[in-house]
Amino acid sequence: MKTILIVIAGMADVPDPLTGQETPLVATHVPALDLLARRGELTAIPPLSEGEPVSHVNALLSLLGYDLARGIPNVEQLMEFGLDNSSRISDFDSLRPFVIPGFSGHGVCVTPSAWVRGAAKCALLKPLDIYSPGAADTDLLNAMAQLTCSAIANPLCEFVLVYYDSPLRAALKGNFEAKKQALELIDRHLISTVADFVWKSELFINMAVTTDLVTPWHRRRPILMPVPLALYYNNLDQEGDPELNFNEVTAMLSPRNFNSPDSLIRYLINFNVSEEELPQNPLP
Repeated sequence: MKTILIVIAGMADVPDPLTGQETPLVATHVPALDLLARRGELTAIPPLSEGEPVSHVNALLSLLGYDLARGIPNVEQLMEFGLDNSSRISDFDSLRPFVIPGFSGHGVCVTPSAWVRGAAKCALLKPLDIYSPGAADTDLLNAMAQLTCSAIANPLCEFVLVYYDSPLRAALKGNFEAKKQALELIDRHLISTVADFVWKSELFINMAVTTDLVTPWHRRRPILMPVPLALYYNNLDQEGDPELNFNEVTAMLSPRNFNSPDSLIRYLINFNVSEEELPQNPLP
């Protein structure tokens, strides 16, 4: 079973308590994400364990199964490591390599974010080259979608990590409309293309879409809350609830919530492709 994990940084939000305005995700038309939730599963996951420092770097590392108790890698060195493909991890004293069982050494990372490329290299994932300086969001998202589909079709590739942060950038600027537009573009140019490939593929593929931290646009900083997670398995396709939408509220109302950030990667690693052998509650 091959796996695609898409992390859209800053995607989740909370309603504005002063105006009652809904979250950008609720107010935005994201049909591909909605369809993934309906044909698969929608749930919620804590991006960090209680007591851990709240940062987008820590959240992504935790979702990938990294134990923050080992120490938090230096962000500047993660960026430097990600920018230079010739760098060896031994050249960076504060970086801490880690293994994602079954995926490290057999996967790639698709992102224009240098620090994420560095984190991926620490997990023995190969960053794929993508042109980014000055590129429009639509061009980047289209390129990322094509790279993701090509990579997962490669017989030697078992895992693709995809990361994009335009909703985060909009949230940190306090721009509601920009965050909505970012989500719409991601849904149209990245999620839709990858999901269509997965639906039509003869390969068995898991597709998971989530975010790192709830980042309210009206507060301009992240907060620690469970985040929405859509899980789709193309060998267990289902019709689902036609009224279900991918957003923070419906995710929190899910009867099955993951109880720790590393639950997701452990679940994806251990997922059984046989429907007959799938347990009623497959969480580790």
